[in-house]
Amino acid sequence: MTKSLFIDPKATRAPGQIEFTPIPVNQYQKRVKDEVGQFPKEDLIRIYRDMCYVREFETMLNLIKTTGEYNGKPYNHPGPAHLGIGQEAAYVGQAYALDNDDVIFGSHRSHGEILAKGLRAIELHSDEALLSIMRGFLDGKTYEVVKDSAASVKEVAKNFLLYGTLAEIFARETG
Repeated sequence: MTKSLFIDPKATRAPGQIEFTPIPVNQYQKRVKDEVGQFPKEDLIRIYRDMCYVREFETMLNLIKTTGEYNGKPYNHPGPAHLGIGQEAAYVGQAYALDNDDVIFGSHRSHGEILAKGLRAIELHSDEALLSIMRGFLDGKTYEVVKDSAASVKEVAKNFLLYGTLAEIFARETG
């Protein structure tokens, strides 16, 4: 049922002002050496690794769009590629603070956010949980493509995430 709400234009358009409390700008002044001790070395390495994964993924999409190939493999993708190159630290930084139960909502440039959250979830999940997720997703179709008995479960899960995201972008059955 349609509802109506009367808006008095004289009241709505009446002169006035909005007041804000001060908004801090450029307040973060720490150096890298000030932050290093705040995080375990292994986490810093994973954070950097995850930023590299996201950058390479976005670079790959950009090369496919602009040159029609990646690493010598031709591919024609007529759809859009809304890239977030340069935002890797923001994606990975926000994901680092999340738990597996946290939900994110991205923009139209969400590849990096999806990958960062997925890579973080892989670190937090047990091998058993990861295998259950991979085997259960799309009846295991994506898992069948990436499973590798010589690789650790976490390495297979990273391939599952990267391949599955790419398959989704390219509208493949395993995406």
